[in-house]
Amino acid sequence: MMNKQKTALVVEGGGNRGVFSFGITDSFIKNNFDPFDIYIGVSNGAAVLFWYLMRESENNLDKILFGAKSKYINYKNLFSKKDVISFHDLYKDADNFFKPDLTKLKNNIHDKIYSVAVSDAYTAETEYLQFEESYWIDAMIASGTLPFLVKTPSIINGQRKFDGGITDPIPVKKAYEMGAREIVIIRTYEKEFKRKIKLENYIAAIYLRNYPNLRRAMLTHDKTYNESLRFINNPPKDCKIHQICPPHRLTTRRDSTDKKIMEKDYQLGLSVGNEFVNSFSLN
Repeated sequence: MMNKQKTALVVEGGGNRGVFSFGITDSFIKNNFDPFDIYIGVSNGAAVLFWYLMRESENNLDKILFGAKSKYINYKNLFSKKDVISFHDLYKDADNFFKPDLTKLKNNIHDKIYSVAVSDAYTAETEYLQFEESYWIDAMIASGTLPFLVKTPSIINGQRKFDGGITDPIPVKKAYEMGAREIVIIRTYEKEFKRKIKLENYIAAIYLRNYPNLRRAMLTHDKTYNESLRFINNPPKDCKIHQICPPHRLTTRRDSTDKKIMEKDYQLGLSVGNEFVNSFSLN
């Protein structure tokens, strides 16, 4: 008997733009849609997958709106030792408020792989941490720890980690290496988007001066991102890739706190997700 072809779901990060991704995965839950064997999330994408795999859709909009509060984002802390984005406090508060039942998640990923991408501070290598209850909240925090904006260190197994999106922003190639030959990617940018180097990359690189390898990765992040796009647009012959993208630039930004704007992009995600489910068929 031939082995079953593996199918992967990859979720890009993007801060609060992930409200669009939450809309898509909520549409998946409502349509009982989960043909996947492998799940890989980056930054906010790790949290999107977390709640998707918990099979909770009734208040997922509330979960991302929970973090869109001014108490967790304070640009007055830019040049202090305090966090601009209080990521650790946000996850701690959300964990206490929503009280996720990890038993549900473990049951839903039985015989499957659920990973989050993190960037190692010293080697600048991407690590794909597989689900383990003892450190999973810490792993999701690490996956979204942006240099300079999140100054509280994220430590996993004694080593400092940063946002996985620095070194592997769309881990589609990793999904292929793990055996997936049908890959669905949830994006937070429109399909035509190309990454350009930004001022924040240079600022973060200064902050990373004690981590020269990661500093170089930050300064070449645009090339890394666009290499992922080239793989997506020119996949190996034995691989089929589906992108689920917003049809236009989302109004929500990484640090948006306007709930009306975010609710609109969530509804867009629901609509786009329903369209995808209705059109999808495995090879």
